[in-house]
Amino acid sequence: MNKNFLSLISHLLMVCLFVATLPAQASMIGTQDVLAEQSLAADRAKIDDFLARDNVQQALQSMDVAPDLARQRVDAMTPAEIASLSQRIDSMPVAGALSGTDFVIILLVAILVVLIL
Repeated sequence: MNKNFLSLISHLLMVCLFVATLPAQASMIGTQDVLAEQSLAADRAKIDDFLARDNVQQALQSMDVAPDLARQRVDAMTPAEIASLSQRIDSMPVAGALSGTDFVIILLVAILVVLIL
């Protein structure tokens, strides 16, 4: 019995050593990937801040669009669509005054993108 136990342990150790010597898959994360991810996070935060504004919430409600639904639609957008919408927000006047046309265009882009998905 003692010999069988030692044989079992030695076989288990050999299997463990074999598994431990298998090559590991690791790769470097590129700078471009990190920058793209940070940019996407910043764009999403900008859009979330935009949707949280009182005048935007009022405009959404006047168009019978629930703010939560608009947020869900923005969450469903692709990174390219998020970047485009963020750029439109950046192109608004510095004072933060949102013209009706700008607001409608931004909302239509968001809604059309979600409908396409």
